[in-house]
Amino acid sequence: MTSLNISISTTAMPGVNATESWNGTFNDTDGTVSGVPGFCNATPSADLYQQALLIDKILTPVIYTLGFPGNIMSFLIWIRPKMRHSSGVYLAALALADFLFLLLHLNFELVTNWDVNTLNFPVLCEGFTIIFLTFQYLAPLLVLAFTVERYISICHPFKRERFCTTNRAKIVSLSLALGCLTTCGIQGYFWYFDETLGCGLRASVVHGGNASLWSIWTWITETLIFLVVPLSVLVFNILVIREARRLSAYEQTQLHGRSQKTSATTIMLLVVSFYLIVTTLPVTVVYVSGVNFPEVTSCSDPAMPRYWRYRLVRTVVEEIGITHFALNFYIYLVTGKQFRTEFKTMFGWKPTKSNFEKERTDYTTLRTSFRNSLKKDTTVRVSSNGITTNGTLDVNGEETLL
Repeated sequence: MTSLNISISTTAMPGVNATESWNGTFNDTDGTVSGVPGFCNATPSADLYQQALLIDKILTPVIYTLGFPGNIMSFLIWIRPKMRHSSGVYLAALALADFLFLLLHLNFELVTNWDVNTLNFPVLCEGFTIIFLTFQYLAPLLVLAFTVERYISICHPFKRERFCTTNRAKIVSLSLALGCLTTCGIQGYFWYFDETLGCGLRASVVHGGNASLWSIWTWITETLIFLVVPLSVLVFNILVIREARRLSAYEQTQLHGRSQKTSATTIMLLVVSFYLIVTTLPVTVVYVSGVNFPEVTSCSDPAMPRYWRYRLVRTVVEEIGITHFALNFYIYLVTGKQFRTEFKTMFGWKPTKSNFEKERTDYTTLRTSFRNSLKKDTTVRVSSNGITTNGTLDVNGEETLL
């Protein structure tokens, strides 16, 4: 019998930490563990645990296989000269944040599911959670940032030249990164390395259970990041869609039926932000539901199977949730024509003049869709804040190409 003390932090969602300190004895002969919740041999709980572990071990490597090369390619494309506009800055920062998060998550998986000791070292123990959560928090905040920019561009077009610039996007991205790092810095105090116990939370910060400093801090910060932020993204997306539909209807009635397609930029960013919502909110709901499935420690407790059924469902939802750190590249390929063009160009493909002009047409915004009508002295009755007025629309610039 080989004694193995386990004190690890398990991720209840990509973004929500739930700490479980398990101390058990590992039998290197038959691979069983005694004294650890859920490891009750020949019981339904043991089967549920094994199913959850198998799902995690199969799906997570698939996510890494798609996510690592995808995020690298996304970053390289978004920093190309033609793509280096305000939205491109946010998306390049998002690709970098997603890549680094997956890299840190790989170390986390090695500890929790593969028993590879990568974190039980001084300094690394305290610093890992700081950096891990920094990039975990940064991703949804960057999505919120370019969603707000898209809202300004569509709903308040005359403010676009002031707020939707490349320099401002760089400043906002850097500020969000520093803000996340500062917020997560306290994790260096929460976690510490002990020669006997390994890497774990300080007893003082978890004293009091749900009323402890660690529990209160976690609930506040992660409710903001993984509930308030996605809901805010949803609200801004709804406002963008409503304004786009309103302008489309206006074109059909006032511009002799010559309606234009909604900006491909807007469509692509809407898909990315909606994907964040549909992958993050369900995991948040599952995590919050955990209060109805308290952890049990006795194999004879009738609530043990119920608890591990919940853990199995949570594992599946978590695996779906983590995909938003890995699949943005493929969303860009499907929804972004200019992104596809740049991707092909990286491998030697040269776009023809006709293709280039077609992509420019597809990527014009609703603002510039009025350009041809303006040349014919068409008077447009629309204001930047959605209130109808009389006057001629002033067109200053055009949409960035994605």
